[in-house]
Amino acid sequence: MHFLFETADGLKQLIQIHTFSAIILTILAIPLTLLMKKGSIYHRACGITSLLLAVIFSASAILMLFNSFLIPHLTADIPNYQIDAAYVYNTHPDLLLLGLISMFGYAMFSAYRIWPRIKHSKNNRITSNIIDWTLTLIAAWVAVFYFQVFLYDIGRHPSYANIYLTPAAIMLVFAAFDVYTFTFRPQISGNPWWALHMSKMLFAWITLIKGFLFRDFHLPLNKTVFHEVTSTLLWMATCILVYLIFRKRFDRLSTRK
Repeated sequence: MHFLFETADGLKQLIQIHTFSAIILTILAIPLTLLMKKGSIYHRACGITSLLLAVIFSASAILMLFNSFLIPHLTADIPNYQIDAAYVYNTHPDLLLLGLISMFGYAMFSAYRIWPRIKHSKNNRITSNIIDWTLTLIAAWVAVFYFQVFLYDIGRHPSYANIYLTPAAIMLVFAAFDVYTFTFRPQISGNPWWALHMSKMLFAWITLIKGFLFRDFHLPLNKTVFHEVTSTLLWMATCILVYLIFRKRFDRLSTRK
């Protein structure tokens, strides 16, 4: 295993695995999961496939953090992004990778966890365990970390700082709602659980899309900010639209769970 952590070729292999799984997730697995009839065997199969690919994607990213060649690799890309004023790139580029993968991992795995939490209920109220608490702590860490970056950059590069404020707020809202479900254990019937599952899956997908967009196209600062704001508004509008259109069907499917 030392080959993966101590050599440039090891890092290259991890990047290849990470990139391949990201491509399959982004253009095939997650879109098919979202398009398949909800509750069908095909939807479940695509969902499990997406989950397994997400494990590979997340694990390869985490393993990269232990490779000594990662920092030079990330640092070499800084000029391409035209964001030299952003402290996270100049001082801790590995934390940016950890923050991004944490955000994706939380959204993806907590979206899946909604169904086991409902399935294991014995009194018609949602359950939780150490996995759910761990995922929520990850979301809270991302919220705090990104907000710290926002505060640090606001005086140096306010336009770029805004990129971190939006995901920090989203992660904080998700974490707060999770804690609410852990503490007050609302009933499992009704459409909120489908809506929550759908919104987290869409957020995981849009995080992947933004990862490709920012990583491969080296957008200038003004376009990066524009795409961050636009993608967030599009995600929110899509979640609301899908909820309004399918809420009655979500109710029926939730009752069967």
